[in-house]
Amino acid sequence: MSRLLPSNAASDRVSTAKQWWRGLTLVLLATLFLSLQNNLVKLAQAPIPIPVLGGMQAGGYVTPDLHNPFQVPLLVLLVRITFLLPLLWVLLPSLRPGGWQEARQVMMGNDHVLKLRIVAAGVFLFLSQTLNYFAISKLGPATAVTLFFIYPTITTLLAWWCFGERPAWKQWVAIGLIYLGCAWLAFKIPVEALGTDLPKALAAFSTADPLGSFAAIGAGAMFALEGIIAQACFRKINPATFTSLVFTVEWLVLSGFALFVIHISLNVGLLVIGLLLCLATLTGYLFNNFGIREIGAAATAIIGASGPAVTAILGVLILSDGLKAQQWAAIGLVTVGVVLMNLARVPSKLSQT
Repeated sequence: MSRLLPSNAASDRVSTAKQWWRGLTLVLLATLFLSLQNNLVKLAQAPIPIPVLGGMQAGGYVTPDLHNPFQVPLLVLLVRITFLLPLLWVLLPSLRPGGWQEARQVMMGNDHVLKLRIVAAGVFLFLSQTLNYFAISKLGPATAVTLFFIYPTITTLLAWWCFGERPAWKQWVAIGLIYLGCAWLAFKIPVEALGTDLPKALAAFSTADPLGSFAAIGAGAMFALEGIIAQACFRKINPATFTSLVFTVEWLVLSGFALFVIHISLNVGLLVIGLLLCLATLTGYLFNNFGIREIGAAATAIIGASGPAVTAILGVLILSDGLKAQQWAAIGLVTVGVVLMNLARVPSKLSQT
């Protein structure tokens, strides 16, 4: 019997290793698909055909309205969610057994605070994704998504204020790195300007695209608010059911805006891109959820922090986006900051298990 114990222990280690690698693969695939989604958003909003994969031409499906710059982002977002929402509800029972019944209980129940929070989360998600799509059209996917990743810092500070979860010193260091990287990327301050006098440094700020930068940062702030509301709701509702309800609210808000804001005709190319966006989003979320099941939320968050870097790499490969060394350095700073932010949460999570 004693000889079997080492064998069983070795078998457990092999099983654990396989589970880890399986989870790692799933989370990396999730990051890849979600990063691909960001580049597809840029392609969907391109006013003229642009080179794709180094040779083909794609894009030019919509004509931007100079008097209403949010019209195109809203239309692309509406097409994507119109494809996505039915699939979410179809898949809900497999992600959350009894999910339909749970959603019905929430909608028909007397917990008005929970209902209000779900509506608020849907509105914040609508604002976040609209601003993010607009930022991607102005800045490109790499820069916009990197600035969007300011949201973990806002979430951490809001959690401190709302739930009393004081940030650890590692998180303060991570916040500093993320803010430094975002400022460097948003304002595009040349390295040589850092050692010059104030007027030249201020002149460097004028090279930035303030509207796109503020939109990306605003998208991150709205997403952080949605996340704080979600954290409060998860005590009463499963995340999968919550996500389906929140996306439903977002679709209703978008549909209302469509009646008054969107005046662009649909075409086959935009519908195809919208379907691809839907599939990339859904695949990314599913792989991410399965990855959490295999290796846990903390490890998944750490690996998912590579999102800005993966988005930038795919932008170079797919859309031939040219990034300067300074931009790569800023993206690297933000990525390191987000990884450190998530690493700082690991001990506390482990101690609760």
